[in-house]
Amino acid sequence: MDQYAWSESDFVGGHPFLNFLNTVADTDKSRDEDKIPDWRNVRAWASQSGLLSSMELEHFLANQKLDGIRELADLHHFREDAYQAVSNVIGIKPSRSNAMDSTRMRISSALTRGRFERSDYGFAWRANPKMRERWADALALSLNALLCSDDLRRVRQCARCTWFFIDRGRGVGRRWCDMRTCGNRAKIAAFRCN
Repeated sequence: MDQYAWSESDFVGGHPFLNFLNTVADTDKSRDEDKIPDWRNVRAWASQSGLLSSMELEHFLANQKLDGIRELADLHHFREDAYQAVSNVIGIKPSRSNAMDSTRMRISSALTRGRFERSDYGFAWRANPKMRERWADALALSLNALLCSDDLRRVRQCARCTWFFIDRGRGVGRRWCDMRTCGNRAKIAAFRCN
């Protein structure tokens, strides 16, 4: 597969972990087209996502020999389990109990393998760049940070697709992941029905 051309519209989640859950092309709740089908696309996404600092990314990229087929499949599996778990946590739909358990175990394992280091805002858990699980660990630690933050109560799912975002607006709040995509499609559909 060719490398996906990442753009600003791919990063509307407001948090690196939500942007990871949104790495599927989706316009109708289908989650049918994977935007990170291979390591080249995972690395390209990571370089723009804000998941890792530039130094962390450099260390992750220096260990590409650790990135195998099994690790990529594990990353995809984690994404879908975490999608189910986040849906449950924010009250959209009950998830499979094994998705919640799997996500909880993933965070626990990442904390065990991780390192507690100084960050821009104090201290944070960081994934060990020399571990095979480093990509999934970095994402699990990002999810853990989201779950412990005030932003969790502002997480919403787009009314048109499966993408998540943090609604930082006042008033009624956002309904769409991005007005330029799902918002416009919804308005066009509503216009046609009238």
